[in-house]
Amino acid sequence: MINKSNFLRNILSSYSPISDNSFDALWSQTTIKQYKKGDFLLHVGRIAKKMLFVHRGILISSYNVSEGNRHIKNFFIEGKPAASTVSLICQVPSEFALQAIEDAEVFEINYSKYRQLMMTKEDLKNFYIAYLEKNWVIANEQRQLSFATKTAHQRYLTFLLEYPHLEERVAQKDIASYIGITPTQLSRIRKKSAHNSTMTFTSK
Repeated sequence: MINKSNFLRNILSSYSPISDNSFDALWSQTTIKQYKKGDFLLHVGRIAKKMLFVHRGILISSYNVSEGNRHIKNFFIEGKPAASTVSLICQVPSEFALQAIEDAEVFEINYSKYRQLMMTKEDLKNFYIAYLEKNWVIANEQRQLSFATKTAHQRYLTFLLEYPHLEERVAQKDIASYIGITPTQLSRIRKKSAHNSTMTFTSK
């Protein structure tokens, strides 16, 4: 089994190569926290202070759209970074919350200390640029285009491709929230997809 430090290093290296020296310096600033299902890692209105990487479990970013209803902005699963990026970079109150929807184990790195390390370690700076580009520029633009140009059914299929097996771990209402539809609409889409799959299999 891969140890925890190597797990984090593999996450970082998937964006850009990290030297042993740089990783050791970063690992010395890393803490590992346990969260129970339902725990908040960041509340709306609080200023984000930490970079987060999911080792185990699922986190979501969300905000309330009406009394008792929330919109899920992102799912963060094992091996993925999580953050309220605008709050972290600009040190302003976060407009959404970060919450565990499964028991979770998370790597946490103080953002200000990370920025200090970046000033002396070029590979950590290269990682951060690649991380921001992939997760907060490209991914956000693709998600915005998805809502503007795709049907609800297409967004559901995209969700299945982006998050294999996640449908088995999260509530249907959370998937519906993420793709911008009601749970009833999602139920109809899932039944239609299952029916089409059966028809395709039968016709072969």
